[in-house]
Amino acid sequence: MLKKRSRPTELTGPIKDWTVSTEIQINGRKVTVGTEMKIKGERGRFRFMKHVINADGVEWIDVWGGPKKSEHTRSFRLDMVQRVHYKNTTDQALVQEYKAKKIAMKAELEESNED
Repeated sequence: MLKKRSRPTELTGPIKDWTVSTEIQINGRKVTVGTEMKIKGERGRFRFMKHVINADGVEWIDVWGGPKKSEHTRSFRLDMVQRVHYKNTTDQALVQEYKAKKIAMKAELEESNED
C-alpha cells in the first residue's frame, strides 16, 4: 500500500522571500482580485489574481483568462497591462456579481423580517 505524501507546512526556498499582495494600482486605477484588464499582444480579458515581488525586486502579476473557452493562468510584467477595465464583462465575473447581489438581497430580507 502506498503512503500518502505530506506537504511541507512552511514555505522553503525562494518563495518565502516573495512579497504577495492582492491589491495594486495600475495605470491610475485600483486593482483588486477579480478586476478585469487587457494585456498587450494577448487576446481576451484577464482577471487579476495577485501581485508578486521576488527577492531580486522583479515584479509581475498573476491573472486568469484569455480567449473564451481557453482560459488559463498566466503571469505578466506590469508594463504589459494595456488597460484596466472599470466594468467586468466576462461570464465568470458576471456570475460572481449576480451571486453577491443575491446574497445581499437575502440578507436585507432577513433584516426586514426581524423587525
